[in-house]
Amino acid sequence: MMKKRTLAIAATLLGLASTGCNNFLTGDKLSNNPNVPTNASPDQLFVGVQVATMATWESFPMNLLPIWAQQINGGARQGLNWSQYQAGTDNFASDLLWNSFYGPGGLADIRRIVAGATTDGNLKLVGEAKVLEALYEGTAADIWGDVPYDSAGTALPKFDTQAAVYAHVQATLDTAISDLAGAGGGATNDFFFNNDAAAWTAAAHTLKARFYMHTAEKSDLSYDPTILQNVLTETASGIADTGSSLETKHSDANLEQNLFFQYYAGLRQGDLAPSQLHINLANQLHDPDVLTEDYSQNTNGQYVGTSAGVPAPNNASDFGVTPTRSLVIASYTENILLSAEAHYRLGQTGTALTELNTEHAAYGDGPTPIPGVTNGLLIAILEEKYVRDFLDPNVLFDYLRTCVPNVQLPVGHGGVLSVPARMLYGFTEQTANPNIPADPIANANWPKHPTDPSGAVCAGQAQRTGP
Repeated sequence: MMKKRTLAIAATLLGLASTGCNNFLTGDKLSNNPNVPTNASPDQLFVGVQVATMATWESFPMNLLPIWAQQINGGARQGLNWSQYQAGTDNFASDLLWNSFYGPGGLADIRRIVAGATTDGNLKLVGEAKVLEALYEGTAADIWGDVPYDSAGTALPKFDTQAAVYAHVQATLDTAISDLAGAGGGATNDFFFNNDAAAWTAAAHTLKARFYMHTAEKSDLSYDPTILQNVLTETASGIADTGSSLETKHSDANLEQNLFFQYYAGLRQGDLAPSQLHINLANQLHDPDVLTEDYSQNTNGQYVGTSAGVPAPNNASDFGVTPTRSLVIASYTENILLSAEAHYRLGQTGTALTELNTEHAAYGDGPTPIPGVTNGLLIAILEEKYVRDFLDPNVLFDYLRTCVPNVQLPVGHGGVLSVPARMLYGFTEQTANPNIPADPIANANWPKHPTDPSGAVCAGQAQRTGP
């Protein structure tokens, strides 16, 4: 009951904070948001950070990433525009996400937690906070490329290179793993893992594997074998079962419900719609539980979605996301399929196939059907992750580095000839910080793919301007 009340109160504070001034990167009015307590303890701050993390990963504009990867589609109104790349690619949309990463509830409060918990000698809480710091900053590098890290929170932060940020993230996760084995009782209210240091440690290893894989591809589209070995080292200690994923937590209480459910099944019902591509792949890969969890059948007892850029048909299914549905942030599926991909790329196809089928069996499904095409096993591994981890922003990052699935450009894309390869920098940062670099077309570690692994033209990348 204590945790439920705390979560509800924190959600209320988060809602208030989201209506405040956007420009809170630094300075009196920037670092001290009047809607956020200034003398909170590390424990109190950690409650707010956890709630903010759940809110960020479940809502707009993070939802744009699975929309661009066509795991979900726009159904009407603003959602249809997002699906057609006609909205959401501007710097006003990304401003919301930028502020949630760097402001209260994000890096600003995480660093306060680390400082306070270090003073208190609560190293386990330090470790828990550092795992979330690495999650935020590694994802920021995925989304924008070069971003502030060392000087974040100063008056005019400088932008670290994307490669430097990834290296810093790996170092932060290393110290987090060490801290989690140290003194202290951890957080008083840990919604993610209930102060299970081993579970936090496993999540840290999975995040290390994720960000290693995000840096493994070279400019010639080959993969660095040394980094792939790092992926295997980390996944061996990562999330080991379906019940130990890092994921959002919810209840039926009004302020504790899943935000995707609240918005797209309530306030803006119909804006987003199921993707026929996602439904088709779930059927092809024999993942029936995905269909029953993610969607509800239409009046004809069918699962029907829409194509990207096309209004949802009258007989389209609804989303099956419930008020209490947890959504993944780092999952067992991701961990074992990162290992399978690394084994495949290192030529160890037998192990890769075993791991893919182990993942399938963990959800009660039989062996995974392998497409009868070039690199069919690799495609099956990547498509299984795309199907299983619903609303995970990583589906876009996987697409950008592999062209799997090979999505077609949406109807009504307005002459935009490629899937968006990054978000623009936020409007506030662009106007306030002279150190901000020019927006590139794509992140440095997402080189353009002329073809997908089967050799087919990569419809969403082949015509991209720039690298």
